[in-house]
Amino acid sequence: MQKPTDPKQLKKLIWLAGAGLIAVLVWQFWPFADEPTMTPTAKAEAVSLAGPGLIAVQPGNPLEKKLELTLVQKEHLTSPLLSVTGAVMARLRSGAGSLEDRWQFSSVELSGIYADWQKAGTEMEFAAKQLTKTRELTAAQLNSQSKAVDRLRKLVATGTEAARDLSAAESNLLQTQLEGQKAVFEAESALTQATHSHADFERHLLQAGVDPALLQQVPAGASLVMADVPEVRIGLVATGQACEARFYGLSNQLFKGVVRSLSPALSPERRTLRVFFELNDQEGKLKPGMYAEIGLGTDPREAVLAPADGILHIANADYVLTEAKPGVWKVTEIQVGERAGDRVEILDGLQGGERIIGSGAILLKPLVVQSLLQIKQAPTAAGSTKP
Repeated sequence: MQKPTDPKQLKKLIWLAGAGLIAVLVWQFWPFADEPTMTPTAKAEAVSLAGPGLIAVQPGNPLEKKLELTLVQKEHLTSPLLSVTGAVMARLRSGAGSLEDRWQFSSVELSGIYADWQKAGTEMEFAAKQLTKTRELTAAQLNSQSKAVDRLRKLVATGTEAARDLSAAESNLLQTQLEGQKAVFEAESALTQATHSHADFERHLLQAGVDPALLQQVPAGASLVMADVPEVRIGLVATGQACEARFYGLSNQLFKGVVRSLSPALSPERRTLRVFFELNDQEGKLKPGMYAEIGLGTDPREAVLAPADGILHIANADYVLTEAKPGVWKVTEIQVGERAGDRVEILDGLQGGERIIGSGAILLKPLVVQSLLQIKQAPTAAGSTKP
């Protein structure tokens, strides 16, 4: 073969050789259409919605390795079921003497309301006794006057007494009836007014933070504490429930007590329920007005515990991801209680023994939100298909 000697031909051959080399490199490294590539769509399919309230996690992908799986456990606890902030509103001092002199209150206003309530109670008792006596007196007067009229009627019939004497006696009988009815009405009105006044001061005591019924029942050396429980938590509170309190001024001492009563109504402004506690304070360390952190529900109980990292708070509810089947997780709504270390007590939604996602659950929160929206829109979509 004769080698080209023309410079133009030589230049053309060099250019063709370079173009061929580039084509080989492109063919070698350019991905073919039928080969799998890590596109955003493929990555998104590693975690996807598998239906209303269901999330599918493809096994083997890097995200799955970041999810820590755990079993929901049951344990016996004595830790508080609910914690609230409260204050000592009244304390009954030990010793002899009347209750009025031994009660100490957190404010002068509260002490004044208590004095008015006591006065109204005394007036109510007096009015009740006065009504009873008035009725007895009226009945005795009517009975005496009726007997006198009956006797005169017999005497008039025999002709031994004048008819005008009988008429006068019958007139006196009617007068006695009218005066008796008036006296009974006035006594009943006085009792009603005293009762209303007593009830009004009872409401004032409740609003000020003291259950008046407890003022007559607690033993000496006890302190009455009031706390406001949020409306969403009132289902966790019951009369007779054990509690414990730690006061900010006495942080090293724990005071035991019990829930004595619940307010009959919620506060319309704060949407809270007032709960009244009785704490044992025989040593007299507590003072009215002292604040405390109160733990409710310290009775021994079997509790369901889940890792705090696995709980997702969305809107006004809490959720965990429970295993529906391998690779598929169900969005489960729960009600949480107090935290115990790195775990949280589950009050409703889990029974114990479920397999859930613990650490790393936060990575799936966007899909959990989408799943909840899908569930919310499902009834609307079903209703729109109806004829």
